Amino acid sequence: MKGDKFQIIVIESELGEIKTYHLSRKKIKALAAFLLVLFTFVTYTAVHSTVSLKRVASENRELKGQVAELSSTKKRLSLEVAKLKEERDKTVKELAKRIKVIDSIMKTAGLKTPVSLPSSSESGEGGIYIPLENMSPEELSDSISVIDSLISDFRKYPFGIPAYGRLTSKFGIRRDPFTHLLAFHPGIDIANKPGTPVRVTADGKVIRAGWWAGWGKVVLVKHPSGYITIYAHLRKIFVKPGQKVKLGQVIGEMGDTGRSTGPHLHYGIEINDRWVNPMKFLEVSNVWKKR
Repeated sequence: MKGDKFQIIVIESELGEIKTYHLSRKKIKALAAFLLVLFTFVTYTAVHSTVSLKRVASENRELKGQVAELSSTKKRLSLEVAKLKEERDKTVKELAKRIKVIDSIMKTAGLKTPVSLPSSSESGEGGIYIPLENMSPEELSDSISVIDSLISDFRKYPFGIPAYGRLTSKFGIRRDPFTHLLAFHPGIDIANKPGTPVRVTADGKVIRAGWWAGWGKVVLVKHPSGYITIYAHLRKIFVKPGQKVKLGQVIGEMGDTGRSTGPHLHYGIEINDRWVNPMKFLEVSNVWKKR
């Protein structure tokens, strides 16, 4: 059976010591098979590791990209939040300006606070609380638009007080002070000392200024809303026809000209050739006071 074995001669030292090993064909095949399996395993492991490393490297690059994108998104969102805050703060300031404008208009028009401030024993108040910081710039801007519209409309309509004094005659049917007969009075009379300032009650344009029969010295102003206001029995007139006037502007002085029993202002409001009760507009004021 020598043909079934292989002889391996190994020289182990410089002295030439020789050792002989005999391996059968079967063992050699088994060894070869083992080596082949080992090689295949090592090769597979190496390839798999290489692929895994490449995949991990790719995932790392992807993660880095995602982190960079998130960082960019965070930065963008931070800038947007800062911009929104800036816009909201700016809008709040604009609202504050509008409030000052409204206060100024009310002061110019001679309007008073309709109710007194509560004392310590009268403190009832309430309502839903919505902080301004919870409102979006769009909501605040909408509020500004509404307020601007109200301010614009307010100046077009005769809400202002024409003069301060005592209300001596109301709108409608009354007993005429000269004939003592019932007659229609197309306005209200406000009595005060001669020279009391008379102010226009809304923005507008003077369409008449001068003497007009029983009205005495009179000023007529037409307003953008279509209303016409009349200021009669004046002592002095400070405006001319065609002149534009602003709410609260002094247009004359209270007097006793024309068909009058004493110094007072006759104040009337007309629209579409129809007289309107001025008190419907003056109800926004609190009380009549001498000033």
